[in-house]
Amino acid sequence: MGCVMEVADPTGWLQGFRQRTAENRIPTTAHLELTSRCNLRCQHCYLGNQTEQHKKRSFERDTEAVKRSIDEWAEAGCFHLIITGGDPMMRKDFAEIYRHAAQQGIFVTVFCDGILVTDRIVELFKELPPRSVEISIYGGTAETYEKVTRVPGSYARAWQGIHRLLDADIRLMLKTVLMTLNQHELKMMAAQAEEVGCRFRFDSAIFPCLPDNATEPLDLRVSPEEAVAHDLSFPGHRETWAAKIKKYDNIEAGDAIYSCGAGSTGFYVDPYGNLSPCLMTTHYRYQENGRSFREVWSDDLIEIRKKKRTKAGSCFSGKLRGACTHCPAFNFLETGDEEEDSPYMKRVAELRYEAVMNGKKTPCQE
Repeated sequence: MGCVMEVADPTGWLQGFRQRTAENRIPTTAHLELTSRCNLRCQHCYLGNQTEQHKKRSFERDTEAVKRSIDEWAEAGCFHLIITGGDPMMRKDFAEIYRHAAQQGIFVTVFCDGILVTDRIVELFKELPPRSVEISIYGGTAETYEKVTRVPGSYARAWQGIHRLLDADIRLMLKTVLMTLNQHELKMMAAQAEEVGCRFRFDSAIFPCLPDNATEPLDLRVSPEEAVAHDLSFPGHRETWAAKIKKYDNIEAGDAIYSCGAGSTGFYVDPYGNLSPCLMTTHYRYQENGRSFREVWSDDLIEIRKKKRTKAGSCFSGKLRGACTHCPAFNFLETGDEEEDSPYMKRVAELRYEAVMNGKKTPCQE
C-alpha cells in the first residue's frame, strides 16, 4: 500500500473545513461507478469476470436518471464527483454526463485506463477541465502490462491516451496496483511517470471480488515484507508515515467502527442506482425506491455511523492506527467480520510500524 501524501494545509483551513462538513454530515463527495464494464480483463480486478459485467449493460441507469441524481447530490452539498467504472468511457453518454456535472460547478475526477481517451474527450476536458484524471498502469513494459490486463496491444493504446491528455495539459496522475506480476517493474513505472511530469502512487491492497467474494485475486498479493519494503523505498514515504503515526498517537481512538468519511461526507453509487456509504461497504446497500437522495442519506446511509466497536486489540484502536491502511469494510470482505483484522493487512501495519518507528528492517530490506 503506497503512502498517501497529504495536501499541504499550513493554515489549518482545510482540516477545519473537513471537520465542519463531517460534524454537519454534509455529503461533499460522491463516488459514481458509471458502469462495471471495462475494455480490459485485469487479473486482480475486484469486479470479477468481465463477461458477466457486460451482461448487465441493460440494467444500467440511463443518461437522464444519472443526471437527475447528480442534480440531487449537488443540491445536498456535493462538490466533488469521482466518475469511475469499469472504465466510464465505455458508456457512449460519458461526455454528456461529465459535462452535466462540470456545469453544475462540481469538481470532477475521472478514473480510467486511458485507452478510450479520444480527441473528442480531450476537447471536452480542455473546455471543462477535470480536477484530475487518474490512469492505472500495470507494468513498465508491454509484456508485464498485458500479462495483467490480458488484452494484447493495450499497453501502447493506454500510453497513446496518456500522451493525448499530457499534450493538452490536462491534470493527470498515474498509479498502479502492486502485485506479484508487476512488482519487479515498480521503479520503472515510477520513472515513466516522472519522465512525463506526472505524480505517481501505488497500492498493494488487493480485494476479493465484490460480486461473489471470490478470493482468487488475493493470490496476486506481494508478501507483507515486500509491500513495506517497496513503500519505504520511495523518497519521503518513511517521514510521512512517521508523522502520521505520531499524529494518531495523540488522537483518542473513540468507539466508532467507521471513523472515515463513509456515510459521513462520502457515498458511493453503483451503475444500477444502489447507494452505499462507500465502494467497499457492499453489505450496506440501499435503493431509493421513490425516495429522494436526501431521504436515503438521512435514513439509511447514516446507519454505518452508529456502529460501535465491541472488540479490543484491532489495528483501529491500538498503536498501529497510524500505520494501518485497511478498514472495517475491507475486513468484512476478507474475514466476514468488520472488527476482525485482515491478517495480511495487519501484518503490513505491524511491519510498517516497526520499520518506521523502531528502524527495524523487513527481510526484503536487509
